[in-house]
Amino acid sequence: MRRVALALALALAGCSDGEERAPIEQRELQPYPNPFGPSDPMWAPQPRRDHPLEVALSQDGSRLYVTLQGVEDEPGNAVAVVDTEAERLLGKIRVGSGPTGLALHPGGRFLVVTNRFSSFASVIDTKTDEVVKEVSVPWYTIDVAFSPDGQRAYFTNRWKDSVLSWDLEVGSSFRVVGTNYEDARPEDPMGIPVGDNPRDLAVSPDGSRLFVTSVTSLKLGIIDTHELEEISRVHLASPPGDVVVNESFLVITHTGRGTQHRPDAGFDTDGDGKPGDGTANVMFQDLQNEIMVLDHDGHPLWNYTSDTICCRDFRDVDPDHPEKGAALPAPDPWPTSRLDFLPPKDTWLVACALPEQMSLTGDTLLVTCSGSNEVQSFQLSSQGKLSTQQKADGLFRTGMNPYGIVTHPDGKRAFVAERLGEYVSVLDLAAGPGHERRIVVGDVRDGEFPATDAEIGEAVNFVTAGFTVDGDQTCVHCHREGDNIAKPVAMPLQTDPVFGTRMVMAYRGAADTRPWFFESAMDQSNFFPVINEFSRKENYCCEQLDPLIWSKYPTVTECQADKNKAGCNHVLDCRKDPPPECKARTYGNAHAFRNEAFKASAKQLFGRDTTFGDGLYSEYTDDQGQTVREGISLDFAGVTRALGVFLLQRPRLLPNPNHALDLPAARRGKDIYLSPATGCSSCHPLPLTTVTAEFNPSGVPLRFPPMVTPTTNPETGKAADRITPGFIGTFPTAVQTEGGIHFGVPQLRGVWDRARAFYHDGRAKSLREALATPGHPALAKGQVGHNETRGMPDTHGATSHLTEQELSDLIAFLESL
Repeated sequence: MRRVALALALALAGCSDGEERAPIEQRELQPYPNPFGPSDPMWAPQPRRDHPLEVALSQDGSRLYVTLQGVEDEPGNAVAVVDTEAERLLGKIRVGSGPTGLALHPGGRFLVVTNRFSSFASVIDTKTDEVVKEVSVPWYTIDVAFSPDGQRAYFTNRWKDSVLSWDLEVGSSFRVVGTNYEDARPEDPMGIPVGDNPRDLAVSPDGSRLFVTSVTSLKLGIIDTHELEEISRVHLASPPGDVVVNESFLVITHTGRGTQHRPDAGFDTDGDGKPGDGTANVMFQDLQNEIMVLDHDGHPLWNYTSDTICCRDFRDVDPDHPEKGAALPAPDPWPTSRLDFLPPKDTWLVACALPEQMSLTGDTLLVTCSGSNEVQSFQLSSQGKLSTQQKADGLFRTGMNPYGIVTHPDGKRAFVAERLGEYVSVLDLAAGPGHERRIVVGDVRDGEFPATDAEIGEAVNFVTAGFTVDGDQTCVHCHREGDNIAKPVAMPLQTDPVFGTRMVMAYRGAADTRPWFFESAMDQSNFFPVINEFSRKENYCCEQLDPLIWSKYPTVTECQADKNKAGCNHVLDCRKDPPPECKARTYGNAHAFRNEAFKASAKQLFGRDTTFGDGLYSEYTDDQGQTVREGISLDFAGVTRALGVFLLQRPRLLPNPNHALDLPAARRGKDIYLSPATGCSSCHPLPLTTVTAEFNPSGVPLRFPPMVTPTTNPETGKAADRITPGFIGTFPTAVQTEGGIHFGVPQLRGVWDRARAFYHDGRAKSLREALATPGHPALAKGQVGHNETRGMPDTHGATSHLTEQELSDLIAFLESL
């Protein structure tokens, strides 16, 4: 990303005259060291996993190819080959580091595999299932697609924020005869600029247009393939997943644009020039699961949303009964002005969590739902409308965390890679749900996933839906791929959810940066606000917190004083004698208590309702005086603690290609960063670039008052970032004064890969805007310097004295961290 090229002299695999050049030295990015080790009582050895990701079929459908990506800390280096008739693993082909995308050339013989941590793509001859060529590309080349005539290959590149292309001559051999970055110098951009972190690609059937989704920047890019330039960039207001295309339509998966109602108030965070931004519900209820149909010009035609948008959670608003929304206590009530913007009920078709990858064959659309271990099928009409015969609880079931999907040429089967499950699921499309089969392709030598407490937490992170009331939300709805997205959101327990919106934090590198997140008040033992928003106690009858029911009954204290008071039979013995309203309500959970529901969900997902005891355990002394260790209950607290162990176990920091370059500008920028005159290292000391309870060489406070405008509600003049007493009760180490909440020091490692929206409210649209003071000469036309507070410059580092070159050097260093 960020437009810095390979430090290698980019000897290309081909040049314009068709003569191939000699192979260059291949280089692989190396993982960051892991600070979490055996000295920590929660550490435990972890299984080696392959993490199957994307899939492709041979031309006759007899073999399935699966990239085995691994994880950032232990990248994979193989593609699995499966016999689709015998449904068994044939073997593995060694490729580069972190194989990610793959596509079969239209000629049917050659398969191209992208390797995100290697400086080459691998070309496999499917006649022999051997790698026959390694072609140079920049690190972090992600997805690949071919033009229909096979004369060009397109690639997304996460590092360069661009689309690369090869011109090809393919027959009995595979030859690259030109690229669109062959004249680039190491410091130059490469390819066609698109949105931040581009990922998925689709080519129109006539080959004239290329469609690119960018998860981080919430954008769809449309490229003219004749001119090789982006002709349109569509703001989707939601992180897109996959994109597929037919002769008339585009289909995109995403996680909720919101109702797009007329804003009541607020900052313009989506850049549409209007105050405030539409949200689908309140707080985390904004997270939905949606599929959008657009025309080839990027104009939205239809949008289909979760069938659980109404009304399984006590806060969900039913347009047939709007009075319910007005009756909810703060901060959950719905203004009546928003009810008209609820999507029509005939669009509530998506019955699963986190729609991700798709396969479109004829009019049949198959969608993997990675957050609920499901696949849903739809019919796409000639008008672009979707229909489905499957409802919630009646979808195809897969193993853990399904991702890539492909339909067999016979139309009777589909194959789905289970990213966590280490298997491929086989869907019998003719027989329908309930007839799925599985083929092992990954590494299960140390046990089926999950086999450790950290892997339980990993499953909770990616497949959270099983623990939610709606069954449709996950942690990775916001923390896509462990990163953040360019969308400030209202957070739970804020006193000002309109003007106090905040950016979602990336959690890469969490192991050595505790305490965590904005208030620097969380650690691995407490994610209460997050998991609580997915499964509030109000949804469990006998927790006695649902205001729509229990406001009609006496309190426990009143009933203890007078057991004969009307309704006290329900209050004092709810499990055996619940209020009749609990049975009659159309929302909530069937379990009487939340902990019961969590243990039941864990049993269903993992086959156990306690941890393994390798990282999360209790100890006692038995009759023989021996210390006995046993796992803890996977109730609400146990599930949140498992999530914490997962974040500790692996740093998951993406290896930084800019660091590998060691460019002169970055070296100069480091001197500026360390200079007392600039002061960056005082609050962001190296190497962590943050301060923690254990690491604080400068002795600065762990938390600072809001340092950068805005911090006030412009309508009331009051601090917009304040949190409620309930938040401080949950996290007593949080600090709040009359000026507002005190924020922790965010780490700067990995900033090269972050959303282009900085500060806690996303106000700065680039590192340059975040660092520069207002009017700084380094600012381009239209850019705004935000390094000031209420007119006082340099409140976020002394940068006003830097020259344009010095500020650029400082940015180069930050992007090398």
